[in-house]
Amino acid sequence: MYGFARCTFLGCTSLAFAGSDRCLAHARDAAASIAAATRLLAEENDIKDLNLTGIPLVGLDLSNRRFVGCAFMGATIKNTLFTNSSFRICFFDGAEIESCDFSASDAQFCSFGSARLLNVSFENSELLHCSFDGALIAESTFNSSNLYNSRFIRCELENSDFVNCDLKRVYLIPTKQTNVSFKNSNTAEVISDLEHLYQ
Repeated sequence: MYGFARCTFLGCTSLAFAGSDRCLAHARDAAASIAAATRLLAEENDIKDLNLTGIPLVGLDLSNRRFVGCAFMGATIKNTLFTNSSFRICFFDGAEIESCDFSASDAQFCSFGSARLLNVSFENSELLHCSFDGALIAESTFNSSNLYNSRFIRCELENSDFVNCDLKRVYLIPTKQTNVSFKNSNTAEVISDLEHLYQ
C-alpha cells in the first residue's frame, strides 16, 4: 500500500504527492513534481505504492504495466492507454477518465468511486471486486469482461455496453440507466436491490 505520509504544509491533512513532502496543492513546484511522476510512469513497468492524487495524465502509453497500491484519486486522465496492464488495490476515486483504453486489463480490489468515465474501454478485462459506486459511466464498454463481485451502486450508466459479460455477484443498483446493453450477459446472477446488498 502506498505511504500514508501527510502533506507537511501547516494545517493540510492531504497525503503527500509521490516523491514530495507536500500534496500537489501545496507543492513548492507542482509542475516539477508532476513531470517527475510522469517520467516514472513512462519508464517503469512495475509501479508500486505511489500517491498520484490529482495528477494530470494526457496522451500516455501505460500499457503492459503493473500497478500495486497506487492512488489516482482526483486525477485527470485523458487519451491514455492502460491496455494489458494489471492493477491491485488502486484508487481512481473522483478521477476524470476520458477516452482511455483499459482493454485486456486485470484489476482486482480497485475503486472508481464517484469517478467520471467517458468513452472508456474495459473490453476483455478481468475486473474483480472493483467498485464503481457513485460513478458516471457514459459512452463506455465492458464487453466480454469478467466483473465478478464488482459494485455499481448509485452510479449513472449512459449509452454503455456490458455485452457477453460475466456478472456473477455483481451489485447493479444504479440511480440512472439509459441505453445500456447487457446482451448475452448472465443478468440473472446480478444483485439488483438494496435489500440483498449484504446477503
